[in-house]
Amino acid sequence: MNTKLTYYTIALLLLLSEALSAQVSVSGRITGAADGQPLIGATVAIEGTSGGAIADIEGQFRLTAPSSEYVLVFSYTGMISKKEKIGSRSVIDVVLDENNALINEVVVVGYGSQKRSNISGAVSTVTAAEIAELPVLRVEQALQGRTAGVQVTQNSGSPGSPLTVRIRGTGTINNSDPLYIVDGVPVDGLDFLNPNDIETMNVLKDAASAAIYGSRGANGVVLITTKGGKKNQDGKVAYDAYFGMQSAWKKVNLLNAREYAILSNEAHIAAGQVPLPELANPEALGNGTDWLDAIFGNAPMSSHQLSFSGGSEKSTYTVSGNYFDQEGIVGGDKAGFRRYTARINGTNTVKKWLSIGTNLGLTNLGRRFLPENNEFTTPLVRALNMDPVTPVRKDDGTYAYSRYSDTDIVNPVNAIEQTYDRWKSNRVVGAVFAELTLAPGLRFRSSYSVDATFATRDIFYRAFDLSNDPLLSDAPAGEKKPDQFCC
Repeated sequence: MNTKLTYYTIALLLLLSEALSAQVSVSGRITGAADGQPLIGATVAIEGTSGGAIADIEGQFRLTAPSSEYVLVFSYTGMISKKEKIGSRSVIDVVLDENNALINEVVVVGYGSQKRSNISGAVSTVTAAEIAELPVLRVEQALQGRTAGVQVTQNSGSPGSPLTVRIRGTGTINNSDPLYIVDGVPVDGLDFLNPNDIETMNVLKDAASAAIYGSRGANGVVLITTKGGKKNQDGKVAYDAYFGMQSAWKKVNLLNAREYAILSNEAHIAAGQVPLPELANPEALGNGTDWLDAIFGNAPMSSHQLSFSGGSEKSTYTVSGNYFDQEGIVGGDKAGFRRYTARINGTNTVKKWLSIGTNLGLTNLGRRFLPENNEFTTPLVRALNMDPVTPVRKDDGTYAYSRYSDTDIVNPVNAIEQTYDRWKSNRVVGAVFAELTLAPGLRFRSSYSVDATFATRDIFYRAFDLSNDPLLSDAPAGEKKPDQFCC
């Protein structure tokens, strides 16, 4: 027995010594390529493990790796990371280069552009790659969570509804919306713009950055540049599409018919009144109607975009078209949003000192509205206050009305069906320009821009009576409409 224990102990010690002998100790120094100074706090990670080290005040590091086959990853903020295999080396000195991609990033500011390293004002940038990460309906949604100091608030859940954008809080007491400039054209609102057409968005947040716009830039400036072709680029065709379904992720728990009847009976007894006969047996009523389930539904959303781009030595072009459609989770197509957009961007270098171009966008919008932000007529308010005892429809198929709720609370499903509120618009936003190069770094640009909207809104109130009997005396007043058309 003791002999076996001795053998096991010797074998364990041999395995342990072999494992320890496989480990290697590595040290070295990390410096910057630009000035040769030590990079204090640079990290050294052993790839594939959780081990590593941090450089000290002299840029020195020391660590132990499981074997010489492992790779060390050296990284530092603003520098390009570098990998080194340990191999037979025990000392590894590393020089890291600057990440010029960040330093040389071009940002549109005012009437020109600068390198980010030369900007002292507060400027944030959102690129096309960031916009493409999530499907968004409106351009303002692309700013949410991506720009410090910019607050984007959604006032309504209906498709196509505008968003409130505040740059560093409320700046003025009347209109605190920022100034939007698309390809050099000041515009009112961004509902016409397709997010897939955007190349970059630059948000000028302080007075120094937005100074050239005067009082119009008091609430901040959002500069938007749309996509264009590249010189000496072969023609490219791109198609982008997505489809999704939306639904309410959470609903309020409401009383069912049985619970409603119990509370109603208790309230009548407490008031010294006789409970209603039809509610005398709560158990017989079951669950009744869940009015939130009755008005909520699954809403499809889809987008299709086709674009053509390219360029030669002297000219560039981009042509794109987009179709977007979204229905509401309340009301379906009664609260839908539809948008058609077409865009043409082009430039041409006529002479070395003269170039001309155009940026033109055409948009057709269509929205259907349901009442919102109203304490009496919105579908959600009515669904929350409607009693669960009342069914959606009567036995004869006509819509039912409540005998227990207040007269302002009507059948929300029927109210949605009887709503006819449509808005259509056609908008043209664009510019043509000519640019002269007077001297290196000095250019003169003249442009003619247009922002024209042609819109109509159709509201139709149909004559109806939810009781299906105009002479029925007990129909609540809120359920009746006069026998005439009005608007």
